[in-house]
Amino acid sequence: MATFGKFETTIVPSQEGSTFEVATPVTFTIHGIQQTGTITKQLKNSAVVELNETADNQKLVTQSNGVLIINYKQLTKI
Repeated sequence: MATFGKFETTIVPSQEGSTFEVATPVTFTIHGIQQTGTITKQLKNSAVVELNETADNQKLVTQSNGVLIINYKQLTKI
């Protein structure tokens, strides 16, 4: 039986991404506004970040379902 659309591949983060482990709290700037969040998954050149919801970023959280993909170069550990 075929498994369509299900690929089991290991993603190795780049050298910049090796310092950003899963569950690391980070900060970054989007649309000129400082945001914070937690890394939920590492990709090769970027990370999936779950946003920390605040009163100022309600619209961004709603539009992105609370999750963004951010390049490692734009992330800073808290």
